[in-house]
Amino acid sequence: MKIFPSLASADQLKLREEIEKLKNHTYLHYDIEDGNFVPNITFGLGTVRLAAEVTEASMDAHLMVQNPLDYLNDLQACGFKAVAVHWEALDYPSRIITEIKRRGMKAGIALNPRTAVNEVEFYLNEADYFLIMTSEPDGAGEKFRADMVEKVRWLAKRCRTDQDIIADGGISGKEIRLLRKNGATGAVIGRAVFQAEDSFGAITYFENL
Repeated sequence: MKIFPSLASADQLKLREEIEKLKNHTYLHYDIEDGNFVPNITFGLGTVRLAAEVTEASMDAHLMVQNPLDYLNDLQACGFKAVAVHWEALDYPSRIITEIKRRGMKAGIALNPRTAVNEVEFYLNEADYFLIMTSEPDGAGEKFRADMVEKVRWLAKRCRTDQDIIADGGISGKEIRLLRKNGATGAVIGRAVFQAEDSFGAITYFENL
C-alpha cells in the first residue's frame, strides 16, 4: 500500500521540520483548498513553493478548488508529479486531464462522498488515478465512511493495473486493511502520521499492514 502523508495535517508553524521528519519517504501529499470549493483554506501557492524547495519526495496535489486550471503552471514549476482534480468542479473533464498530462504530470480524478462513482465510467481510460474521499468536512472530525469502500471495489474491478486507487479521509490502521482488501493501492493519511511520536515509523507501519 502506498502511503501519501498529507502535509495539511502537519504543524503549520513548523513545516520545514515536519517535512524533514519524512525525508526518507517516497511521497508527500498537498491538500490545496481555496475556501470556496470547500470551507477550509490550506496552502497558498507561496507556501507550496517554499515547501517544495525543502523536499525531494514525489509530490502530488489534491486540488479542492473551484478553478483547478489556474494552479497547473505553478505546480508544474514546483516539480509536482501528479495532480488530482475534483469531478464536481469540472465542466469538461477531458480538457483538464489533457492539460495536466501536457505538463508532464499524472492526472487524477477525485470524488466527494456524495458523487456516484459510475459518473466517471467514460473517463476510466483517461485518468491516471482516482482519489476516493472517504470523509468530508463535516464538523465532526472528518470520520471514515465505510460505505465509500464500495466505490473502491467498483473501481478495482474496472481500472487497469497501472492506475492507482487512492482513499483519502479518516484513515488509520483498521481502515487500511479494509481498503487494501477491496482493491485500494494507496491511502492519504494525515493526523495518524504527523501526530505520531515517530512519523516515519508510522508510515512504515501503515505500509506493511
